[in-house]
Amino acid sequence: MIAARMAYGNLFLHKAKSIILGTIMCLGIAVLFVGNSLIDTAVNGLHKMFVEGYTGDVMVTGPTSYTTTIFGETAGGEDVIPHIAQYSKYEEYLAKDPRVKATMPMLSGKVAMGIGEQVIGSGSAFGVDSESYQNFFSGNVTLVNGEWPVKADPAWIMLSETSTAMLSRSAGKTLAPGDKIVLSALNDTAGTVIREVTIKGIIRFNQSNQDLARISLVDADTLRDLLGFASLRDGPIELTPEQAQFVSSFNPDALFMDSFTVASGDTANAAPTSETAQTMASSAATTTAATVQPAWQFLLIKLQPNANAAQFQSDLTKFAASLDENDHVQDWVAGAGSVARGALTMRLIFNLMIIVVGVIVVLITMNVLVVSISERVPEIGTLRALGAKKKFVRKMIILETTFLAIISGVVGLILGYVILILLKNSGITAPNVFFEAIFAGKKLVPTISAIAGLEAFLSIFAMSIIASLYPITLALRIKPVVAMQGE
Repeated sequence: MIAARMAYGNLFLHKAKSIILGTIMCLGIAVLFVGNSLIDTAVNGLHKMFVEGYTGDVMVTGPTSYTTTIFGETAGGEDVIPHIAQYSKYEEYLAKDPRVKATMPMLSGKVAMGIGEQVIGSGSAFGVDSESYQNFFSGNVTLVNGEWPVKADPAWIMLSETSTAMLSRSAGKTLAPGDKIVLSALNDTAGTVIREVTIKGIIRFNQSNQDLARISLVDADTLRDLLGFASLRDGPIELTPEQAQFVSSFNPDALFMDSFTVASGDTANAAPTSETAQTMASSAATTTAATVQPAWQFLLIKLQPNANAAQFQSDLTKFAASLDENDHVQDWVAGAGSVARGALTMRLIFNLMIIVVGVIVVLITMNVLVVSISERVPEIGTLRALGAKKKFVRKMIILETTFLAIISGVVGLILGYVILILLKNSGITAPNVFFEAIFAGKKLVPTISAIAGLEAFLSIFAMSIIASLYPITLALRIKPVVAMQGE
């Protein structure tokens, strides 16, 4: 109690030292409070935008050399992302997991758009089931004009407002629901594929940036055609009896056999009897019709609010490995691509800046305390001569630093709070397209995070205590007799 009283009194007794250290701590806490709040707001905004509007919490993609974004792009530059070979097994597995809130399959690719032979633009297209997409991303899509397609509708496209405006300028007329446009894409499987689609509606993405606002939704079968996958528009492929017989009985080794081998009694590779051929043909036809499945490149997964996304991703990765298809299981950051990675890089840079600020705070605080200790040699020597032990002196100096950190911390948090209120009222306008993507919009409106304030306070407090350790060591070396002599 005595040490605490003396420590508190020393703050006012040595005002110059207290003001210098208090100002450093106050500004440090304010900067960290505001900076952490801005970075957290940007990252949380991106997380909400992509998870609730584009990627889900976790996504499965077909085998590629690198992780894949929702635009169908990889660092390896694959032209077309492979489909998920055992998609049905993922559906069965996820249906039993209570952590899963919803799932949705999807295709993605780049397409050129035109009217007749005139190309009027290009953009990213998502191949989806209309109803599934509306249910999965119900809060991110608004129908501006037209209507949502139903399963019975022929080839369709839902254009975004941004794409509609750009395409209309290129076409020289206003595009509207009911108009037909031509989609084309080049793939390795079928070369250039051209499909005519009907504009069913105009949509608006409630949360978007410059790239996301141009996405169009296309019926899955049309995008399968454009990407070179088998389309199921005409139903499952069924072989004729002759085709099924050929597939079932085909033996590549027979291509290199001569008539002598068959004539000499080697019947193992001979053609089957008519009765056997009919049985094999029937079996092959049944198998073909039963095993044909739609091709999907992505399986988006939305988790329950209390689910541990990292643990779920780890469990799903193990399941994917058991299928031995080299599928990717990745989080929303990988799916969002460079935008999310840019925000996380900014957070990393800011954390490095915190370390730099911390080192500066420690050095300045240490120097000020060392000077203060040298000026207080007679005072400390007198205390020691009156019977104060080293433990008492150590405790007194630590309490001085603690009281100063608490007072400065409160002032710094108030200052940071006022700055955040001002920024919240005005917002921070994105200076360019890059920051518009990072801010998840044209303006960043910071949220005031109590956690960010607590982290800032604890960081500066810990740095101040660390900075006081060396000066305390110097104080404990002071000999009472020498100190009282003023030497």
